[in-house]
Amino acid sequence: MTRVGWWLLSVLARALEPAERDVVLGDLAESGEGVGAATRNLLGLIVRRQVGLWLFWRPWLALFGVSCLAGLSLSRIVFRLNVDLYKHAAGYATSLSAGQEMAFLLCLAGALTVWSWTCGFVLGSLSGRAVWLTWSVFYFVVLDSAWARFVLTGNIILRNPRTHEAVRDSLQGTLRLVMATTALLFLVPALCGAFAGVRRRIVTVRHAYLIGSVNAALTIFTTWSTGWYDPAHLPARWPGVPWSTRLLPFLLVSWPAACLLVASLRAAAQGARPRLRRMPEP
Repeated sequence: MTRVGWWLLSVLARALEPAERDVVLGDLAESGEGVGAATRNLLGLIVRRQVGLWLFWRPWLALFGVSCLAGLSLSRIVFRLNVDLYKHAAGYATSLSAGQEMAFLLCLAGALTVWSWTCGFVLGSLSGRAVWLTWSVFYFVVLDSAWARFVLTGNIILRNPRTHEAVRDSLQGTLRLVMATTALLFLVPALCGAFAGVRRRIVTVRHAYLIGSVNAALTIFTTWSTGWYDPAHLPARWPGVPWSTRLLPFLLVSWPAACLLVASLRAAAQGARPRLRRMPEP
């Protein structure tokens, strides 16, 4: 077998658990099969292992609970941050000071970063070796934003805030920069969280409480700040939104933090549970 063929098999074998990976690669090396036959056998084993993962509830919870439910709420937050950053860069008028606007945008950006990492960690922890699929769904759900499709299809027309004409080429560059910045605020923390979740699977109770407290504080603060930020737009103030409506997407995107806390408490309880020892016979 050539070096390139063996390198290809080594890369494919990373889809297996480390202990099984070493055994399988050793068997392939001893069998003396060609690259084609060894690749087919290895791919067949990988497919069987991947299908076997979905016989348990954890990947399904990651897919529907994190990738879909939390991902849809996170997508709304990405949409919101895109719009607010663009309005701030384009010079839309508000009754707030520059410091107040910057404080709100930094709060929303920080919340997006923390929620992305938390969702990514729980996604990796629940998915395990199936994270490649759940992560792909999560990525497209969050970043395949509706507003971008609306702009491209003409359903939303971005206009200059002063002349009310269609957005100029100079603002097109601003829009691309805003989209790239928001995507990085989601992508980098979510990827780091997913890698950490696959490796560690669980965090200590102390860290789980810390993560849950930060998520709860950001949920409360973003719900409160959006209540005074939206009505400050000029010339016509935007209508206020009930606090329950503003709170719902933040709660849905924060539920992985609660899941992480429950899993940590359960693991700590199982570790502290005394084991029954067999009494020595007289």
